[in-house]
Amino acid sequence: MASTQQVLVVDDNVDVVESLSALLACQGYETAAAHNGYEACDWVREAMPKAIIMDLGMPWMDGFSAVSAIRRIPGAQSLPIIALTGSADRDSARKAVAAGFTQHFSKPLNFDHLNQYLNNLS
Repeated sequence: MASTQQVLVVDDNVDVVESLSALLACQGYETAAAHNGYEACDWVREAMPKAIIMDLGMPWMDGFSAVSAIRRIPGAQSLPIIALTGSADRDSARKAVAAGFTQHFSKPLNFDHLNQYLNNLS
């Protein structure tokens, strides 16, 4: 069973996963990592996290396809899934929310805003 504070970080860039996981750990979160949408789906089927932070642009299965697949997993319909993308425009945020993401943050990430969002999920 996953901790209620567990956050799944999904990005094909290993450095992003490691640095974001380290920042989250400093705030008391347990983290898990996936490097593409397929791994994220498998992870969610095995252990439901508190939240997912997912890059949109990944090989094999991008964030848009992954969020759609995750939403079909029993129990994941209301799971907070945060889009993390290099696009800061409103159109990108609108597309992410329409696809099933609950929130959209652009890179470079303002970690304080992300941490505040995660804290408000409790």
